[in-house]
Amino acid sequence: MKINKLFMAVIKLLVIVVVFSWLFRYANVAFIDVVKDFSRVSPVLFLLPLFFFLVHTLITYSAWHRSLLLFGVQESVDKTAPLFAFSTLTKYIPGGIWHAGSRVFVLGTYGHSKLRVLFSVLIETVLSVSVVTILLCFLYPFINLYQNIIGNSIVLDLFAPAAGLLLTVCIVTPFFYKLVFSKYAQKENSGSKAIEFRTRKLATLALLHALGLVIYMLGYYFTFKAYLPEQYLFGADFVFIVMAATLSGFLVIFAPAGLGVRESVLYLAFSQLIDDPMLVTICLAPRLLLLVAEVLFFCMIKAVRTSYFLKVSA
Repeated sequence: MKINKLFMAVIKLLVIVVVFSWLFRYANVAFIDVVKDFSRVSPVLFLLPLFFFLVHTLITYSAWHRSLLLFGVQESVDKTAPLFAFSTLTKYIPGGIWHAGSRVFVLGTYGHSKLRVLFSVLIETVLSVSVVTILLCFLYPFINLYQNIIGNSIVLDLFAPAAGLLLTVCIVTPFFYKLVFSKYAQKENSGSKAIEFRTRKLATLALLHALGLVIYMLGYYFTFKAYLPEQYLFGADFVFIVMAATLSGFLVIFAPAGLGVRESVLYLAFSQLIDDPMLVTICLAPRLLLLVAEVLFFCMIKAVRTSYFLKVSA
């Protein structure tokens, strides 16, 4: 088992190295040049996107906490918030399933069903991917970037929104959740709280993920705007590219948190719209700010918790 985990860690680390090496080689830039380009923008201009990424992290936590409640896992915020903050940082560690595993292990020690906690993480991931996909489907008829590749197709322009609408209905319909979790529900002990899927709760979860995605998009927009103040960016193409890159990061499981994959897709797509020698740096900057926001969220949660315990002790 340890050998397998080590092997997977090495594979994922190699994937990250290969992807970033390819990106720098394809863009014909050196790593040291990318590092220097980060300092060409005043740090003050990064405060707004940093704020949006911090709010996005907070909303994501709120959505996961509601996912726990959906499966009957009732735990106080002072325990779930630090756990979420820690597990969010572990997603960047190659090898294993630290992101989900840490939540399952810790809440399991509090006496909660490990399977229910795992399901809450699964729902979080499924809704994140679904909401991104829905947005891509609704945006597709309005983009111009890929018309030269795919061509104008009325069928695709109609099919994409229809698929998005169908997926929207699916993620807020209790039937599909019951269909997946019915086998588990039948094996529940009589003393356990039954799992109830209600449209209102599912819709609230989906809306939280959608709101988090909008805030996340604003973080990307203002990061790009810090480097390209005179460039018009906020159109259907910009949103579509960022969402497509985000989705690719979710789907490539061998890259921890989509590290490198998301940035490569961003560069490949934006290179058709933006001609700037710092484009690689611009595509990497949002990831760096997101990571800083997640670290800040972790530190804030720790500080608040420490302050609370000191107040109680006094």
